[in-house]
Amino acid sequence: MEITWHNNSCFTIKNKDTTLVINPDSSAGKLKGDFVLSSLGSKQEIAAVEGATRVFDWPGEYEIKDVPIVGFSAWTQSKSKEEEGNKGEKTIIFRFQVDGIKICHLGELGHTLTSDMLKEIGDVDVLMIKVGKNSNLEAKKASEVIEGIEPRIIIPMGDEDLEGALKGVWADKVETMDKFVIKSKAELPEDKTRCIVLNKC
Repeated sequence: MEITWHNNSCFTIKNKDTTLVINPDSSAGKLKGDFVLSSLGSKQEIAAVEGATRVFDWPGEYEIKDVPIVGFSAWTQSKSKEEEGNKGEKTIIFRFQVDGIKICHLGELGHTLTSDMLKEIGDVDVLMIKVGKNSNLEAKKASEVIEGIEPRIIIPMGDEDLEGALKGVWADKVETMDKFVIKSKAELPEDKTRCIVLNKC
């Protein structure tokens, strides 16, 4: 399996049988894939992806090309006591599995996760979380989200200084690479969390 980061929250994930694209936008350039996941639902403007036959932009359980997917409703900001009805816009947390590796993309999440949400998300091997200046999660909340999920791999997303932002949130040491390639689940770390910053591709 290969994970490529294009910009902001846009990724391509592929194996020998299928290619999925998350949150494509026009600034990512021309992308190809079999299907698309859109974490901001119908309100998000997504760019065309060559070859894509389906766009999933709602919560629920579905499977396509042997990739099981679950989408969970979340919000772009916390609900304050002063504004009980204001939780920002809806966003979708996607959990899916490719080659036996469990991946979670948190979309535009802006709040910590409840125990019920953590239970629904379950075990996560690779976590994609937005960090930095334009994230809806401040550093403390982002750290709490990561600690709650306990992924084996963290891949940050955002639009500026991801390495610096990730150090402030979670780790003193990060790895930088062009693409994250993993051949089997056996290659995942057992007793630590690796933090990987992908270069834009």
